[in-house]
Amino acid sequence: MAQEHEREFWLRRLEATGRAQARYLWLVLLAGLFYAALYARSPSGQMIKVPVVDLELDTLTVLASGGPIIAFLVLVVMGAIRAWTHALEQIRGRPARDAEQLDTYPNAIDLAVYTTEHSPRLIRELTYFAYPLFLTAALIESTSLARWVWRTQSVPGRGWFISFQLLTWLPAALLVIGMWIRRFKQIGTRGSAA
Repeated sequence: MAQEHEREFWLRRLEATGRAQARYLWLVLLAGLFYAALYARSPSGQMIKVPVVDLELDTLTVLASGGPIIAFLVLVVMGAIRAWTHALEQIRGRPARDAEQLDTYPNAIDLAVYTTEHSPRLIRELTYFAYPLFLTAALIESTSLARWVWRTQSVPGRGWFISFQLLTWLPAALLVIGMWIRRFKQIGTRGSAA
C-alpha cells in the first residue's frame, strides 16, 4: 500500500512539474517577444505605462531588467525539466525511457516536435534538440540585452542589472550547455523525441 501511495505522489509530481514547465516555457517566449519589441520601438528615456496599476516606468530600466528576467525564466524551466525527470525516474527507474505514457500535460514544444518510432530517424534526431535550441535562443536574447546595458551608461542601476545578469545567466547557460551535451550523447539511443 505504501508503494502505491508513493507512486501516486510521483505521478502527481510529474503532472505538476509538466504543467509548470509548460507555463514557464510560454513565459520565456512572451518575455522574449516583449523585450525584443520594446528594444526595437522605444527610444531612450521614454516612459512606458503599465496598464491596470497606472504606473509609469522608464524604458531604460525596463529594458535593463530583460536580460536577468529571461535568464531567470530559463533557470526556472531547467528546474522544472529536472524536477519532471526526477519524478519520471522515481516511477520508471533510471534512466527513464519512453515517458509518453506518463506525460499527461504535453507542452507546445512537445506537440510541435512530436515524433514516434515510425518517424524518419533524421527528423527524430533533429527534433530532440528543440528544448536546448529554444532555451539557447532565450539566452542569446538575454546576452544581447545585457550587452546593451553594458554599453548604455545612462541606465539607472546599471551595475545592479549587470550583477543580476551574471547571477542568473551563468547557471542557466551551464545547465543549457549540459542539456546539449546530454542530448548529443543520447542520439540514437531513445525512441521518440517527446
